Amino acid sequence: MSRRRKEDRELWEQVKKSVKPLHSDRASAKFKQAVGEMHKPRPAPVRGPSRIVKPHVPEPAIRISLAPKPDRLDASTARKIAKGRLAIDGRIDLHGMTQAEAHARLFRYLSTAHTLGNRTILVITGKGVRGEGILRQAVPRWLAEPEFRAIASGFSEAHVSHGGSGALYVRVRNPRAGER
Repeated sequence: MSRRRKEDRELWEQVKKSVKPLHSDRASAKFKQAVGEMHKPRPAPVRGPSRIVKPHVPEPAIRISLAPKPDRLDASTARKIAKGRLAIDGRIDLHGMTQAEAHARLFRYLSTAHTLGNRTILVITGKGVRGEGILRQAVPRWLAEPEFRAIASGFSEAHVSHGGSGALYVRVRNPRAGER
């Protein structure tokens, strides 16, 4: 045994001699009981018969629509726009507008872009306070409305270089596709 360990042991023996337990019988009995409780295996909870109940999910209503619903842009198209391989034909900034103003201006802009044959539009909505912008949330809803569905074929969140979550790429339908 090393010299240091020997000194430690002697010191411990002196401390043990100087300490007297309080109510030694009761304290040791409570300690033993507590230690015994910790090591007892706990009984498994008793459960009733197992039955899985699935919540009722109503069938979706059948939508009759003349214009197809705008989809999310596929990743390939969004990547091409972000890298500049697919040109952005127009930009519209809706910052600072009320919802009514922004809705009307966006519809006019996309209608004009459709007429001119512009296919890719960057719609800047802004992120709003704490990322909860009203226009940021409203524009995707508007793009699902029938009047916009006749013009827009899809949309996707813009790349960080074009505004990230505060902007959308909107793909405008090909005006010549309707003539066939």
